[in-house]
Amino acid sequence: MDSKLISLKEAISTYVQNGDLIGIGGLSFWRKPICVCREIIRQAKKDLSICTFVGGIDVDMLVGGACVSEVRSSFVGMEVFGNASNYRKGVEQGKIKVREESEASIALGLKCSYLKVPFMPLKGIIGTDYPKVRDDIKQFEDPLGSGTQLMALPKIDLDVAIVHVNYADEYGNANIEGAVWLDDDMGKTAKKTIITSEKIVDTEDIIKLPRRAQIPMQSVKAVVEVPFGAHPTSCFPTYTFDPLHIQTYMKTSFPEYKEKYISINNQKDYMEAVGGSEIIQKISLPEVIG
Repeated sequence: MDSKLISLKEAISTYVQNGDLIGIGGLSFWRKPICVCREIIRQAKKDLSICTFVGGIDVDMLVGGACVSEVRSSFVGMEVFGNASNYRKGVEQGKIKVREESEASIALGLKCSYLKVPFMPLKGIIGTDYPKVRDDIKQFEDPLGSGTQLMALPKIDLDVAIVHVNYADEYGNANIEGAVWLDDDMGKTAKKTIITSEKIVDTEDIIKLPRRAQIPMQSVKAVVEVPFGAHPTSCFPTYTFDPLHIQTYMKTSFPEYKEKYISINNQKDYMEAVGGSEIIQKISLPEVIG
């Protein structure tokens, strides 16, 4: 087996192309691959379609960096911190197309891709306004004769999945501690998967971890070791999200934020810029510090 361990810069320049449909793992402020979002902005990737279960600072940052033309998500916002202002402005100004999704429509769309079928049926959105805003879904009657009305949801074929994990080996086997959400489906169905990991370990260590590798190496093209790569979002059980930096992000103009925090090529220098050892101590979870 050949090692897939490369630099973040090389991973994005090689496997992310303008116009790609990108799946971003994590959820809201939990385990988002923010290090990758910054690198995508640095490389000025354009016309990306973003698909994520619940979007937050990841989507807002990419929109602010003028990298995105379409967003597919069940929600995009900054939770208790307020609106995702770059995203909101992009939508209001017509610069960003929104393809309305529910959690179920994303989950089933990825499942379609995994099973290699054109659509999956769903009953729950019948009677909602989804057919008014989605021209790619269609209501039909159960062909087996029960008379049940169903909605056909199309498959979601990701060009690239980007997932931040706790542990990975150099070949692309990736282990996620805590909630997985849709990251395993994204990682297994995308044409190309990029893994960023808090730590690179031996394959033998992956085998011994609980749940082993939720994302196997078969679809993984690149593995990058990036400690604190999810900052300012969390990565359980190592660190929680950084509320002070999130507030800094929201209060700072995007050009100023980009100059101070995104234009940094080195993860070590980025962590120094956001507070260094002091902030690491503040966000690290007790069981890790102890």
